[in-house]
Amino acid sequence: MEYKNDTYSRFNSVRPILAGGLVVCVALGGCTKTPSGKSFIPAMQPRADNSRVEVVTAVQKDVDHTTSQPATVHPFFQADIISKVSGYIEDVFVDIGDTVKSGDPLCQLSVPEMGKQLDQIHAKQQRLLAEQKRAEAAVTVAVARIRSSEAEAEEAASNIKQVEARLVANKAELKRVVGLVERKAVTIANLDEAQASNDVSEAAKISAEAALRSAQAKKEIAVAEREAAEAEVATAQARHAESIKEGEELDAMLQYTTLRAPFDGVVTSRSVDPGDFVTGISQAHGLLRRPLFHVDQQSRLRVRVAIPERDASEVDAGDPVVLRLDAFPKAPIDAVVTRAAQRLDPSTRTMLAEIEVDNTGGRLLPGMFGCATIIATTSKDAIVLPASALRTDAEGNPYVFLLDEEDRIVKTHIVVGADDGHEIEVVTGLAGTERVVDAFVGSIEEGQVVEVVRSE
Repeated sequence: MEYKNDTYSRFNSVRPILAGGLVVCVALGGCTKTPSGKSFIPAMQPRADNSRVEVVTAVQKDVDHTTSQPATVHPFFQADIISKVSGYIEDVFVDIGDTVKSGDPLCQLSVPEMGKQLDQIHAKQQRLLAEQKRAEAAVTVAVARIRSSEAEAEEAASNIKQVEARLVANKAELKRVVGLVERKAVTIANLDEAQASNDVSEAAKISAEAALRSAQAKKEIAVAEREAAEAEVATAQARHAESIKEGEELDAMLQYTTLRAPFDGVVTSRSVDPGDFVTGISQAHGLLRRPLFHVDQQSRLRVRVAIPERDASEVDAGDPVVLRLDAFPKAPIDAVVTRAAQRLDPSTRTMLAEIEVDNTGGRLLPGMFGCATIIATTSKDAIVLPASALRTDAEGNPYVFLLDEEDRIVKTHIVVGADDGHEIEVVTGLAGTERVVDAFVGSIEEGQVVEVVRSE
């Protein structure tokens, strides 16, 4: 039963019946005369028979409010296969109608220049790796020099301490000898000897300090060399890592030379042959290009239905659906609404609803067309009449003829809800116990007394 938000006009075919007979007055020996002597013919008299009608009584039952709309079958997933790289088609592995699994190769492209570029990148990586190792060796040498200079510095510092100790002793001895010379206890020769020892100690101190400074300078140079070598190592590592990344990117691009199925499905289109040149996305510059293959996932399908605005607010996920496809008119499919967009398309004022259907056997095909009857709501204990009892006035307002206790016609306007062409739901206007005139061929009017010939 299709749900209608507005009232539909139902026009009953009325064929006038001419009742009565032709009255012929035949004068035997002449026509009847009036007092004035003129002839007189009696007028035709209407029949007094009442119109005969059939009567039905409304019933109460649950009424489904439905909307029936065109439905189209679509793949659950579908993909246009386009090449990312440019090259020549070396081999084609599938054709239309072939079933493929996710990852199965569809075709192979030949791109020789990519292989040469990859060889160059590998050679570059080896060279940069050698530079990195050389820089690491320089770091090792610099570290060794640092350690050597540190040892020299430690030795020089130790010598300085020893020389300073001897210098202190020599100065004390020189001072003592000077005092003895002044008292003429020793000779000048003893003074010269003490002075010479002091001078040697001072010279040794200067030499030791110079050695310390030299060792420190060597360490600074070695540290600088180590830092420079470490910088070279870092640079070489960065360049090597960059070349590895370039190689990985090129390896990834080479993977694109084998076009593969994105999911389990069926190849529904193929537009390439071996030897064809294919332009990659990176070189297409936004130009529209024909897909090489088209793959549909058909083990599960989406049936899409455009719900008109008047019914959109009533349709939700989970509503029961009966699908009738033109290809299988005698095999309706029971399903439910899987999802509804909950938004109207501004261009069509319709809401998209999708119904998922299992197609493991492959009986249904994308592109099939049919009708989806969605049960949006259900009215409990609704008042229902045969559709043949419905009439409409000149303004298109629906009404029915009732019979009162004296079998007199009473015209009553009603509000119609659901209407499937066989039965109508009476929303308002009837209590459900009235006698309602069924389809009637003829003319009856409000207030007319009729004869009931059958009652249901």
